[in-house]
Amino acid sequence: MTKRIVVLVAALLALLVPPAVAPAPAAAALDSGGDVFVFGDAAFHGSLADTRVQDRIVAIVPTPSGKGYWLAGADGGVFSFGDAKFHGSAGALRLNKPIVGMARTPTGAGYWLAGADGGIFSYGDARFLGSTGNIRLNKPIVGMASSRTGKGYWLVASDGGVFSYGDARFQGSTGGMRLDKPVVGMAAHPSGGYWLVASDGGVFSFGGAPFHGSTVGMRTGQAVVAMAPSSTGKGYWLSGVGGGVYSFGDARFHGAQQAGADEPVVGFAPRPAGGGYWLATSPRPIPAYDGPPVPAGSGVGRRIIYSLSQQRLWIVGDGNHPEGSWPVSGRRGTPSPGSYRVFSKSRHTVSGSGTASMEYMVRFAHGQTLAIGFHSIPVDRNGRPLQSESELGEYRSAGCVRQRKADAARLYEWAPIGTPVIVLA
Repeated sequence: MTKRIVVLVAALLALLVPPAVAPAPAAAALDSGGDVFVFGDAAFHGSLADTRVQDRIVAIVPTPSGKGYWLAGADGGVFSFGDAKFHGSAGALRLNKPIVGMARTPTGAGYWLAGADGGIFSYGDARFLGSTGNIRLNKPIVGMASSRTGKGYWLVASDGGVFSYGDARFQGSTGGMRLDKPVVGMAAHPSGGYWLVASDGGVFSFGGAPFHGSTVGMRTGQAVVAMAPSSTGKGYWLSGVGGGVYSFGDARFHGAQQAGADEPVVGFAPRPAGGGYWLATSPRPIPAYDGPPVPAGSGVGRRIIYSLSQQRLWIVGDGNHPEGSWPVSGRRGTPSPGSYRVFSKSRHTVSGSGTASMEYMVRFAHGQTLAIGFHSIPVDRNGRPLQSESELGEYRSAGCVRQRKADAARLYEWAPIGTPVIVLA
């Protein structure tokens, strides 16, 4: 009996005690925190385009008047613009996990920050109502939304699990479903229901939140990163990592922004009572690189490099910084050495003979009859791979360039249409 009481007390503490934090260590700053782009009647109130920050921006939240907004950083930093008042931040704390979401109270006199572990940080008139900070999660938290009264909030994990606090009622989740893509965010409906959105644009409706459509099946060429409801709750917007904006129901389209791969869209916020919205971008952190040197004479700038003789691929970002390299399997002398560009992408495709299928096709050259591209190792009609991963680095293909599935997926997301491809002898 004593052991059972101890377990119960520990569970209650997980709901009532804010996550523990410690002073933050010194960290290398980013040269820019990103920019804000305005559409419709949303006004520009400032950005972090010329500001050195400690970490990338992860969210933008408008004030109740629509005359200002907050930007939140992964390190817990909060930046206020227009009539948005600063109420505090977690920027000076050592966080167990990065901040992934932000929500404000109805008054705008307070806000919450949510960490990937579900830790909640409350400021101003935003009350702490519980967290998953001390609970073992199946998947990380990716977003949050507040109830209409501001006396509750929801957290959502990447598997679609939903956690409810205060007067935010649990209306359902996708936690028990098998999803094609992870959930990336949620939005609250005035009725007390909510929507969840996955990175492929799939929308899941719960409670009184009606389904108005999704981008599943649309060839957008970019992953969805954010969702926001219209002021009536009779529509919503989805925003893509490349700056695409997709409108459903009574949510009106006011424009989109072409975002670069090195500074993708990270947040979307509609003006509460107007006909416009903001898109926030933030630079990607430069990943560490410990692979083989980039070949000499392979060009400059952001590009893909494919060496025929080495059967190896490199991806190089802006500033000539290599971001990755891995072995591949192509065909000797195909395509001819030279400069190309990515001109088409397909998540799934089949071989010219129709006997094999592959994923994450990134086309960059034209063969005699078919396009040539980078893709995953093909599988036959029975799902058997046509070569092993240990054989990568050898000539094994009939024309295209084969990769491990994880590498193919990375290249597919990394290289938008138009990315230069340098083929070396």
